[in-house]
Amino acid sequence: MSDIHPVIKGMPHIPALLLVGEEEPGLDRTNQAYRAIRRQIIDLTLPPGSSFSEASLAQQWHISKTPVREALARLRRDGFVDALPRAGYVVSPITLQDTDDLCALRTLLSGEAAAAAARRGVEAPALERLEVLSKVPIALAAGEARPEDSLRAGMEFEAIIANASGNNRFGKAIVDVLNELERVLRMAAMIAPEAASPPGELGAIVERLRARDADGTREAVRRRCERVRHDVLQALAKSASVSKAHIEMPA
Repeated sequence: MSDIHPVIKGMPHIPALLLVGEEEPGLDRTNQAYRAIRRQIIDLTLPPGSSFSEASLAQQWHISKTPVREALARLRRDGFVDALPRAGYVVSPITLQDTDDLCALRTLLSGEAAAAAARRGVEAPALERLEVLSKVPIALAAGEARPEDSLRAGMEFEAIIANASGNNRFGKAIVDVLNELERVLRMAAMIAPEAASPPGELGAIVERLRARDADGTREAVRRRCERVRHDVLQALAKSASVSKAHIEMPA
């Protein structure tokens, strides 16, 4: 599943994970730097709380400081990094509160986008691709797929539905949320690798989409998002950094 599928390739909003290794002609130095640094943050090569400087990244990518500085300014706006006065940058932390907020936003957006896609009708090639992707968790449970395949399949599955909603804002907003959520999912998987999508969960969504059942599709997607929310928060709560944190007096 390393190559981007034609169904997703033709869509305007594509999760960053699906673009890894894909050539994108015409990108200037700033956008190249942005994509490279963001990928390192998302895949935890630059883990939460790690610090770095413009100079170190410029040296790593063999480019001048200017495009790196511009890329970092964009990453600050996106919430991936924070600036340290006269000390470079630090990768933004992952917190339980922010994760809960992000997952809640995903539930709201993805459920409504899925309902819109069901009402509008999903084209046959996209439905066929969703059917294929829905079988990846089953293959993972049987030991025939890798966790990375399952993560990628889940991202692609949700992006196809978001783009099929017919609402460009939905598509962009959901893919932005998925890009932020990817590093949280990776962190949760490192803490609790046994957690996985139940076989049949994605298939139930495809069935509702085929039937053009807007309410049923919304509910199936919401159940999936809330299940992920519960699993991720439970995993993050097991982190040593959480269990050893000081408990403050309530306000």
